[in-house]
Amino acid sequence: MTAGKFEPIVAVGVMSGTSLDGIDIVRVVTDGEDVCRVEGHYYREYSAHLRSALAVLVRGDMALNDVLRIERELSEAYAEALVASKLLGGAAVVGCHGQTIRHLPEEGLTWQLGDMNFVAEKIGVPVVGDYRRRDMAAGVEGAPLAPLFHAMMLRAAGVKAGAVLNIGGVANVTVMAADGTIRASDCGPGMGLLNSWIKQQTGEEFDRDGELSLSGQADEGVVSEFLAEGAFWKRPLPRSADRYDFEGVLPRLSGMNVENGAATLALLTAEGIALTLRALEGQGPVYAAGGGVRNLAILKGLQSHSLDVKPVKELGMSEDAVEAGCWAWLAVRRLRGLTTSLPTTTRCSHPTVGGVVTA
Repeated sequence: MTAGKFEPIVAVGVMSGTSLDGIDIVRVVTDGEDVCRVEGHYYREYSAHLRSALAVLVRGDMALNDVLRIERELSEAYAEALVASKLLGGAAVVGCHGQTIRHLPEEGLTWQLGDMNFVAEKIGVPVVGDYRRRDMAAGVEGAPLAPLFHAMMLRAAGVKAGAVLNIGGVANVTVMAADGTIRASDCGPGMGLLNSWIKQQTGEEFDRDGELSLSGQADEGVVSEFLAEGAFWKRPLPRSADRYDFEGVLPRLSGMNVENGAATLALLTAEGIALTLRALEGQGPVYAAGGGVRNLAILKGLQSHSLDVKPVKELGMSEDAVEAGCWAWLAVRRLRGLTTSLPTTTRCSHPTVGGVVTA
């Protein structure tokens, strides 16, 4: 299907991140290459029961019957949100990332929960899911999978060399050089680690606008030691991570008040990003998206490295649309048999076409 002219089609993307907060849905018109026009966005929070069940599942083992029941509840939530969004009209395909409950790249294992056949049956539209395991079968990481989408955004905005940074549960960055070369990697903790600390200390879900992080005093020694000792940063680039890979730092915050602990974790996030950008030889502006861009302490940490951080909306796409829009764009690439990952973005042994399509 790659030969000849391909007219843009309507695709809908669905994303639920490791923050376990809810479901983002974006409607785009795209050819899976250089055209990707956003036509609508919808968000629905997870129910308290589903959020609680997923939080237990991602942290430990569970009876298989219970895993299946949670997957059904999650799949129902996807289908209900898609119908409620009123964004499905005329859609040729839905791309749904699923909910990551395990990511073990050193073992070649990853699991995104969600029954895409159930979702397709409920909404009457073919669904692309299970994006990551084909990449893992051809290599190591299975993530990040947004780099080709990020590079498209940079090209469409006329940026010759730059980076797109996403600070979600885990931070990841895509670097595009002036010659068009694309390199990428996860950077380290994003908001997942900080959210865990805030939840543990205050019962709140996150540090709103980074107020606690900004008012605290970071322990630079803890950050330096963890960066030097952490197994993640010793692995070759590109590398990927699970949200919970970094919780070994939390015992080092023992005795800190909530503000100083938050400031320390915000600094760790910023330093991991800066370290990765240097390793990837990033040049030009860094266009930032994800929940972490609202944390002013993280932005301050990035600016201390003289990084030119800009909002991703300067690339012509709102922050809320980037992640879900990516899965819609990748779904169309899957329909067309176009590459979804590269050796320079995931360490796969060859370019791969990821995703499984329901009928």
